[in-house]
Amino acid sequence: MDNQQLLNLTREQLQVLLTGKFGDGCLTTPKNEFSNSKYSTNCIYKEYLEFKQQLLDNIAFNISFNPTNGYSNKPIYCLTTRQLPEITYLKNLDLENSIKLLDDLGIALWIYDDGSLHKTKLFYNINCQNVSQEIQEDVFIPHLRKFGIFAKTTRETKQDGRIFYYLRVSKYEGAYEISKFLEKYYVNCYSYKIWSSTTIQKWSKLQEELKSTPRIISNKMKGVLLDKIILEDIV
Repeated sequence: MDNQQLLNLTREQLQVLLTGKFGDGCLTTPKNEFSNSKYSTNCIYKEYLEFKQQLLDNIAFNISFNPTNGYSNKPIYCLTTRQLPEITYLKNLDLENSIKLLDDLGIALWIYDDGSLHKTKLFYNINCQNVSQEIQEDVFIPHLRKFGIFAKTTRETKQDGRIFYYLRVSKYEGAYEISKFLEKYYVNCYSYKIWSSTTIQKWSKLQEELKSTPRIISNKMKGVLLDKIILEDIV
């Protein structure tokens, strides 16, 4: 992969632009051979777009407000960038090489865009249903493993019979790592996607305690132990 095409972008700009491929943003298709792609996204939270705007720096336009957007007929904020050859390059780059560019900031943005946290079982779902199971297993999952995130594909069958796959990250196989990324790149409006500070502290303490244990504890058992600790605090 020739990354020379991306040298004019900062690391932060690149990670936001990648959410046009791994998130809810969009990299537009050039209208003709003389134009370039741009990045566009929207959100109900202005704070989140202000965060992305700050990361995009001088390539971002001002945030606009649409009181009745066409999707849900509810107010929404919108953000776009200038048209750039670097964005056209990313638009045309295959998923396998695109995800290699994704770092911890990009993963955090991906979760903010398309992830959800189960409040009691503490696992994450990453919505990538527009991507095949094969791509998720052969491309997405191996890259996430590099960050200690061991995702698995989960099957969902719609009422009309259509089958989709998305990624699930259990609390003992990478959810803690995801939560730490979100905490590192904190956005208040999405604080509900982050483990509580108490849970993070208890998980960290448990990991340290298990290091001194002579026998090997499975990840599943670690999850059971964490559940027990949290339950003891509640009662």
